[in-house]
Parts: sequence; structure tokens; C-alpha cells
Amino acid sequence: MKTYSEKEKNISFSYFFSQLKQNWYLYAISLIIFLGLGYTYNWLATKYYLTSSTMLLQAQPITPDPSSQYANGGVSSALNLPDNVKNEGDVLRSRNLIKEVVQDMRLNIKTFSGTGILASEIYQESPFSVQILRAKVDTLKKMNYDISIIDNKKLTISNEDESVSKTVFFGKPIHLPQYDIVIFRAPGITAPESSYSFQIVSEDDAIIDIQNNYDAEFVDKSTTTIGLTLYYPNSKKGEAILQNIMSQYLVDNIDNKRRIIDSTINFINSRIASVEGELNNVEKNYQEYRANNSIADIAEQSRVLEGNANEYANKYQQQKIQLSIVNDLRNRLSESGNRQVIPSSLSIQNASFAASLDQYNSLLTQRAKERLSYTDTNPVIVNLDQQIELVRHNLLESISSYEKEMQLNTAGLSNQNSIINSSIRQAPEKQRTVMDFNRQQDLKHQLYIYLLQKREEASMAQAADMPYSRIIDNAKSTKAPAKPIKPIIYVMTFFLGLIVPFGYVNAKNIFASKINSDADIEKQTDVEIIGKIGHHSMKNNKLLDAPHHQSIVAESFRTLRTKLRNILNSDQSNVIMVTSSVNGEGKTFLTWNLGNILALSEKKVVLIELDLRKPKLSSMIGIDNKDFGFSNYVIDDLDVDSIIKPSALNSNLSIISSGPVVVNASELLLSYKLPQLINELKKKFDFIILDSSPIGLVSDALIIQKQADMTIYVCRHNYTDKAQIDIINDLKTKDNVDNIYLVVNDVNFAKAGYTGYGYGMGYGNYN
Repeated sequence: MKTYSEKEKNISFSYFFSQLKQNWYLYAISLIIFLGLGYTYNWLATKYYLTSSTMLLQAQPITPDPSSQYANGGVSSALNLPDNVKNEGDVLRSRNLIKEVVQDMRLNIKTFSGTGILASEIYQESPFSVQILRAKVDTLKKMNYDISIIDNKKLTISNEDESVSKTVFFGKPIHLPQYDIVIFRAPGITAPESSYSFQIVSEDDAIIDIQNNYDAEFVDKSTTTIGLTLYYPNSKKGEAILQNIMSQYLVDNIDNKRRIIDSTINFINSRIASVEGELNNVEKNYQEYRANNSIADIAEQSRVLEGNANEYANKYQQQKIQLSIVNDLRNRLSESGNRQVIPSSLSIQNASFAASLDQYNSLLTQRAKERLSYTDTNPVIVNLDQQIELVRHNLLESISSYEKEMQLNTAGLSNQNSIINSSIRQAPEKQRTVMDFNRQQDLKHQLYIYLLQKREEASMAQAADMPYSRIIDNAKSTKAPAKPIKPIIYVMTFFLGLIVPFGYVNAKNIFASKINSDADIEKQTDVEIIGKIGHHSMKNNKLLDAPHHQSIVAESFRTLRTKLRNILNSDQSNVIMVTSSVNGEGKTFLTWNLGNILALSEKKVVLIELDLRKPKLSSMIGIDNKDFGFSNYVIDDLDVDSIIKPSALNSNLSIISSGPVVVNASELLLSYKLPQLINELKKKFDFIILDSSPIGLVSDALIIQKQADMTIYVCRHNYTDKAQIDIINDLKTKDNVDNIYLVVNDVNFAKAGYTGYGYGMGYGNYN
């Protein structure tokens, strides 16, 4: 027989529906309560509208000139563009952006129509607005104030928590414990209701509230289109908030772009002034040299050497340009207090330096932005300064490393120039000097032209005052509230209405100490249950006094009779012992009625009362156990026929009483007379049923069991302790009782957690 864990009855559908049928009223009440709670929640919960919009995000180019945005990074910069766009998505979800919107729209102040839990937030239709003049505490506590508009000039404001109740004028300061506020009358808006309220929370709480209901996610992995969603109680205000988020993001993009371009132009202007002065000095010196030496033209014989020299000179000039930029950048970065952004378009061609420079510019931009809200001593600014200093130090080290590399390259070019110059020295000295002047002049001129070109590019980018990203769809709210989702609430409450009573009933069964279902028995033992006797309330225990008696109990015994025929050998006389754990479980009742139901099937049956300590079978039948019985048979050595008493109920049923109660009951049962008696009875009867003492109290039943072909162990519904089931296991494992079967007595099939038992139980008279 399978154990309870193998059958898993607690999770089977049949078990669930059995529980549902037995406790239908609990399920009905629970469903009504939870569905009522779901309806109440849907009615009272704040309704949220879904506002959505889309934006097309584009990464900001590295240089102000869009045509050269990949110049510093090559093709790899283009391939990394999606990563940069993902960073823009993080900016759209950033706390700083939400903070700017909260401060701009004063979202920490909400106005409502009505008061209490039925109040609904209003926006443009609000007849008044609230402004905080001065905060008196560092952290604002959430506070609600009720407003009653008296006329166009006066109103009443009240709050029970702060003991505030006063009549004030519109536009006049109102002194409250946490802050001073002023309430303005909205022009052109009438107040159809006299009862309003408003709520003030801290900016941090307002930011968290928006972040919890706001999200920005990319529509598709293959595109840079991002979808923005916001859940808000007021649809118009939700649209305004989401539109403001997108607009503020674009404004911040333009501001960042302006700061970078302005810094670039300032740097280029300073370099142009410096290079212009150097170029003037070279030209002036060249002019003086030619005048002093009467030089009109360069000799033709030096043109070949000049061509070779120019080739290396160009390379040398490029190195000089880089060294010049490196030197300028070092001087600029050496100024620890300099907060100007370094233009990436003039950066040296080094990958690690480019990454550090981007980080340095990003930190400077972030500091400039945070500086609008904090002082230099604020921990946020101090932390940013520390990061900037660390990155600046890394940049200086990168510059030093790159400068060494450039110096090596310059040294190599210098060696090549030395070789050419050694050949040039063979030419007239004046020609060589002229060539030197030309090279210097050309170097300064190229640098000058390069700086002018970059300034024009920066000026063009400055004139194009447009953000790189743009809004595709403006914010739009749904017509109906998106939260709460009523069907989901009702489904959840419906299942809770089933789960709670189911859990209650099963918890009650788990913690109950008495058996009340098949599961309580089967999870502790694999002994087969062959019968379940229905509950009866009749005072007369002789239930089966007619062949066609109709009741649940009678049908239970008929089913048990059928089971016994299937188990026992019908070609021989069978000995059945009936026992239980303790008194009161119905073993004697079962013995009498089992014998009677077997006798009704034209079988010869004898009942032997072997509960020698507390005999009850005789009194149930209505005979005196002190008449000749089993104890007389053993002690007085009587013959078998003298102790057999016929039953007045059925001619096929006979009884052997216990006889007078004796002290040495166990010794009588150990006597050879017991097996001798049973052998004699087997010749006369088809069934011999032994009513033994409870096995949980004394050991008499173990002595008797050796003579039995079958042992019926009786448990009683809501009476037998679950712990006593272990006695059955001990009988089977320790005492080697293999022919043991269970019968559950006093089962109320309408309430107990048992499966259906017997086809005929649904019919007949149950009185």
C-alpha cells in the first residue's frame, strides 16, 4: 500500500473538492469577504493613468564638428555609439533629472478636490496654488491641510496633527510649524466645491514617488528610440510631468554642449594669439636676415636637397605641433583650480588619454551642474573635486608618457634632419639659413591655419543651437485609469477567498491530535484500511437486527463483510481478532455487529469475549458474563458445548462470554486451552471472532493474535490519537503481525475528510 506522501492527497483535486464540500460555508463567507475587499480596494484606491511618450536618442559627438566626430576614435568610435546612447538612457532615468523637474513644477505640493481618502488630485482646474516661502526645518514631514474657500479673498486652513485652524487671506503669508507658505487665488477659475485640501512633502519624497512610477526603456535593441512611461493620478498633470522630463533633458543637452563649445573657443583664441605672435617674430627675423645679407632668391642647386629636407621637416613639424599641444595641455592641467573643460578636438592621439580626458570633462560638467545647487564645501562638490584631482593627475601622467614617446620620435626625425643638414652645409650658409627661416615660418603658419579652422568649426557648432536627441511623440495619457487593474484584483481576491479557508482547514487538521481523515492514518502507516463504519447516535448498539436494515452503519458493515470475503479463504473456518489502542474506540461494538452481519449471510459465527479484564460484549448482548464462559472453560475444564450460548437475534450467531473476571487473565490466555477451544470451534463455525482487550493498554491481544487468521485494529474518528498509530507499525514490524488490517469507526461521512466509501451509502433510510 502506498504511503501518504506517495499519494499526495493534500494536493489532489479530489481532496480539495472534498474539503470544499465539507466546509462550503467557510469558502462562501471567505469569498464574499475577499471579493468585498477587492471591490472596496478598487473603489477607494488611487486611480493611476498611464502617460507615455517616445524620444530618439543620439550620442553627442566627440568634437563640435559633426563631420569629424569620429576623428579621434576612428571607426571604433562609430561602433561604440550604441553604448553611448545607453548612457543617455541612464541620464533619462537619473535622479538629478527628476529633481530638476520636481523643483521646476513644485511637485512636492499637491492640491486635491475634497478631503480624506476620497480626495482626488487636481491640476489646472485647481482654484488656488500653494508656494513655500521659507522652510523652518531641514527635513519636511508629509502633511495634509484642509482648505475651505469662503470667498475670493478669504479661506480657512486646518490641520489636526499640527493643531492648526485659522482663517487667512489669499496672497498673505501663513505661518505654520514647518514652513511659511502663501496661497494664491487662481485667476479665472471658480470653486464649484468649498472643500479642498493640499499636501506638502519633502523634495526627496516627491522624487522617489516619481521614480517609483516612471520608467524609460529602449523600444528595441536594434534602435535608439526610447519609450517613457509614467503612472500618475491626474492625467493632465502626468502629461505635463513627462513632457517636462523630456524638455529638461533636451535643455540639459544644449547646456552641456554650450559649455564644451565655449571652453573650446576660449582655448583656441588664446592659442591663436600666441601662435600669431610667434609667426610675426619669425617673419620679422627672416626679413631682417634677408635685408642684412642682401638675399633675393634661393640657388637652384639646393632645390633637390631642399625637397628631401622638406619631407622630413613636415614630419618634424607635425611632431612639434603635437609637442606644443602637449605642453599647453600640461600647463593647463597643472593649474589645479582651473575648472574649464578640455576640448577633445585638440587632444593628443592616444587612446588611454582620450578615455581619461572624456572622464575629466564629464566630471567638470557634472561639477558645474551640481555647483548650481551646492556650495564648494558641500560633500557632493568635495567628492567631485577629489575625483577631478585624481583624473587630472592621471592625465598628467599620460601626457608625460606620451611626451616621452614624441620626444623619441622627434629625436629620430632630428637624426634624419642632421644627415640632410650635413649635406646642406656643403651649400652656401645663407641658403641653409633661409631654409631654416622657411621651415619655421611654415610650421607657425600651419599651426595658425589649423587653429583658425577649429575656431570656425566651433563657431558653426555654437550657431547650431539644437539638441542631438529629439522628441518623437509628445506625452499622452490613457483615457481610463491603468491602475489598479480591476480584473487582476478580483482574480487575486477570488483565489485568496479559496486559499485562506483551505489553509485554515488544513492547518486545523495538521495541528489536531485526533485522527479525522484517511490522510492522518495513511501518512503514518501503510496498513490497509478495509472498512469505515459510519457515525451513529442510537442508544441501542444492536443495529443490525434485521436482514434488510438500511442505514449508513449497516451499509458500512456490509461493505466490510465483502472485503473480508475477498481477503480470507472462504473454504475454511476463519479466526478474526478485533482489538484497538484504548477503551472507547468501538472494538466490542464492531465485534458484535460484524458477527451479526456475517450471520445474516447464512454463515455460522461465534463471538468469544476475550477481554477478560473489562468485558463488555456480554452486557451489550444482554447476557450475564458470570455465567459459564471462557474462564470457566479453562479453570473448571468444561467442555466446549457447555459455554456456547445461542443468540436470540440470529440462529446462526453464538456467543462465548468471558466468564467471571479473574486476576490472572494473561495466564488463562497463555493456557493450552485457548488453541484447543479454537480448534474445536473451527469444526462447528465458519467465523470465530475474538473480542480482545485494547493492545495499547495490556499485552493480552498479542497472546490471542497468534491464534487469529486476521487482526482487525479499530480506530475511532476524532477519538484515537494520531500518536497511537505507531502501535500498529510496531505490531507489524516488531511483533511480525502481517495479517493486520484497519477499520475506522464512527465516521461522519458528511463532515470528515474521508473519501467516498461504498456505493450503497447514497441510498436507503438513514434514520
